[in-house]
Amino acid sequence: MDGDKLIYIVGLGPGNTDYILKRATDILKEADYILGFERALKSLDFIYGEKVYMKKLSDLDKFIIDKSEYENKIICIVASGDPTFYGITNYIKNKTTMEFEIIPGISSFQYLTSKVKLPWNNAVLGSLHGRKDEFLKKVNENNMTIWLTDKENNPCELCKILHKNNVDCTVIIGENLSYDDEVISIGKPKEFINGNFEPLNIFIVMQE
Repeated sequence: MDGDKLIYIVGLGPGNTDYILKRATDILKEADYILGFERALKSLDFIYGEKVYMKKLSDLDKFIIDKSEYENKIICIVASGDPTFYGITNYIKNKTTMEFEIIPGISSFQYLTSKVKLPWNNAVLGSLHGRKDEFLKKVNENNMTIWLTDKENNPCELCKILHKNNVDCTVIIGENLSYDDEVISIGKPKEFINGNFEPLNIFIVMQE
């Protein structure tokens, strides 16, 4: 471990353990406590540190605000994808005065663009978690946009918006990325306006 750094934010990549970085695995194996939401922790059955299941972000507070109870304990906070891309890093930065280190992970959008052989260097990235006001504006202003969706702002609803507004584009939808039940769909918005999709996925819009 690096000196007195005892708090680590660890990115787990898109989901499958094949995509977890070696640096992340090495730190997790030395951790005394591993904190995370259920989906993330379930992927770590090969790690034997004590796992603390979170139901909300504030469950972190007792570990990162007043850490005296866990003095000299190595704490890893795990997150799917990359922790600095619409992840938990902002919450932790605003809550703690303690030193911490971030171990990056492969974002799910990086995984998807690699699978479909699509360069994303000119793409605009965004999140629709709890907000969709900027969706159509960003789509119309840019040739390619990449979105993290949620249960409400799902691919079906987004395709309805695109179709209703006559946006001439191709969409790519990635579900359960890197898992055995992975599904990647490519087509026009009207093809997916009646579809059923997993709650969390990646949605790419490419203008024609």
